[in-house]
Amino acid sequence: MGLARPEVRGREGGGTAVFPARSSALREHRVALMVAALVAFIVVSASANFVTGGAGLAVHIPDKLQSSEEAASALTRLFAALVLVLFLAEKEGWRMGWVAAGLVVLGLGHLTFGYVEPLLQDDPPELNESLYESLVTRTAACALFAVGLLPRRLPQRAARVAMVALVLAPIAAYLLVFELLDGETWMPPLTRVEGYEEIVQLGMSFGWLTPWHWAFSTLPLVLAVVAVAGTFRLNRSGLLRSWVLFAMILLAGSILHEYMWPTVYGLGVLSTSDLLRFGFALVVAVGGIVELRRIASERTALAAERSALLATEQERTRHLAELATLRADFSAMVAHELDRPITAIRWLNEVLGVEGKNPDIREYATAAIEKEISNLNALVADVRTAAAVERDDFEVEPEPLPLKVLLIDAKAYADSLPGDHPVRVVSGDGFETSGRVMADPQRVGQVLRNLLSNAAKYSPEGRPIELRASADGRGRARIEVADYGSGIHAEDLPLIFEKFGRGRDAQGKQVPGAGLGLYLSRRIVRAHGGELTVETRQGEGSVFGFDLPLAER
Repeated sequence: MGLARPEVRGREGGGTAVFPARSSALREHRVALMVAALVAFIVVSASANFVTGGAGLAVHIPDKLQSSEEAASALTRLFAALVLVLFLAEKEGWRMGWVAAGLVVLGLGHLTFGYVEPLLQDDPPELNESLYESLVTRTAACALFAVGLLPRRLPQRAARVAMVALVLAPIAAYLLVFELLDGETWMPPLTRVEGYEEIVQLGMSFGWLTPWHWAFSTLPLVLAVVAVAGTFRLNRSGLLRSWVLFAMILLAGSILHEYMWPTVYGLGVLSTSDLLRFGFALVVAVGGIVELRRIASERTALAAERSALLATEQERTRHLAELATLRADFSAMVAHELDRPITAIRWLNEVLGVEGKNPDIREYATAAIEKEISNLNALVADVRTAAAVERDDFEVEPEPLPLKVLLIDAKAYADSLPGDHPVRVVSGDGFETSGRVMADPQRVGQVLRNLLSNAAKYSPEGRPIELRASADGRGRARIEVADYGSGIHAEDLPLIFEKFGRGRDAQGKQVPGAGLGLYLSRRIVRAHGGELTVETRQGEGSVFGFDLPLAER
C-alpha cells in the first residue's frame, strides 16, 4: 500500500542535485484533474437537484429489480471488505481494516434492512423507522472510515477502544430506542408522510422530509468529508494509493446526495446516492484486487531475490568449505613433500660427518644433497606459481618466440631427467619449426617442463619420450608431449588437472609430488587462449597437448 515518491539524484558541479521524476509529476497532475472533475460532477449534480427540490435524484423501479439491486449492492460492499482485509499485513494495513469494517456495516445494513427484513416480515417496516435504519448505518460506516483515514499514525490502544465505542454508539442507540423502547412513537419524525406510495407520488424529496432529517444527516456528511480530507492528505504524502481517494470521494458524494434524497430500505426507488455508493464499493473492490496483484508480484520478486541470495550464500559456504579442505590438503601435502628431502638431507649430512673423508662418499652425498635441494626449489616454485595464477590480475606476456628455440630448450631439459629416456623431436608433415609463436617464454617453458617431467616420472626406465610440433590448420601451432608408459587410470582422469590431484603408476600407487604441475599448466595454457588436453590408453601411454597462435611474419 505504501507509495514512495521517486526522485532522481545526480552530481553536477561537485554538488548533489535532486531532479523530480517527470513521470511522477505527470501522474500526480492527472490524478488531481480527475479528482477535481469527479468532485465538480458530484457538487454540480447535487446543486442542480437542490434547485429543483430533489426531483431528479431518484427514479421508480420494479420490486424485483429493487430486490436484486439491494442484494447486489450489499454483496459488492462485503466483497470489497474481504479484499481490504487482505491488506492487514501491509505497512498501512490497519487503515484498510477500519475501511473494511465500514464496508461491512454498509453491506450488512443494506442486506439486513433492505433484503432480509422485508422477506421475513409480512408488512414492510415503517417509513420513519426505515429512515432511521439508513441514517444509523451511514453514521456508523462513516465513523469507521473517518477513524481509519484521519489519524496520521496508528492510535494507542486506549484511543482505539474509545473509537470503537464511539462507532458502536449509534448502533446501540438504535437497538435500544427502536427495539426495546418503542421509539417509533416518540422519536422525532424524519418524514411528513407515512407510506411509500406518497413518496413516489410527491416525487420531490423536499416535500416529505422534515428539518430533523437535515439535522441528523449532518453527522454522517461531516464524517464523510473528514474521511475524504484524511485520504487526500495520506495520498499526497504517498501512504495511500489514488484509488482509495476516488472511492472516498464517491462515498462522500453519495452521502451528499442522500442528504437530499435519503436511502429508504425496501422502497422501489433507485437514487443517485445508491449509484454513487455502488460505485464506491466497486472502486474499492477493483482497486484492491489490482493492489493485491501488485503486492503478490512484489513478494514473488522478493522471494526470487531471497532464493538467489540464499543460493549465492550456499555457494559461498560451499566454496569456503572447499577452500578449507584445500588448505588442509595443501598443508598436509607440503609437510609430506618437505619431510622427504629434509630427512634425506639430514641423513646425508650425518653420512658426511662420519665418512666425509672418503672422496667417493663425499661426492655421492654432495650430489644427492644438491638433488634434494633442487626438489625443494621445484616445490617452492610450484607453490609460488600456484599463488600467482590464482590471482585476479594474473596475466601472461606473450611475445614472438621462435618455436625451434622453445623445442630445443625443452629437449635439453628432458635429457637431464632421470630414467635414461631418449627424447625425440618430431615435426608434422610439411610443418616448419623455424616459425614463431606468440607465447610467454617463461610460462610456456614451465608447461613443457611439467609435461616432460610427468612423462619421465610415469614411464618405465629407457622408454622414449616424443616432443611433437605440428600445424592445426587454424593459424595455430600444436605442441604435444607423448610417452609410452602405463597410461592414466580412467578414474584418475577427472582428478589430474585438479589442484593437488595426482595419478597412479602401473602398480596403482600414487607417485610422489605436489600435484600442482598439470593444474598450473592448464591455467597457463588457458591464459594463452588455448586448452590443455590429454589422450591416454591403459598400458600404451599418454599424449598431452596444447596449441599456441602463430606470430604474423
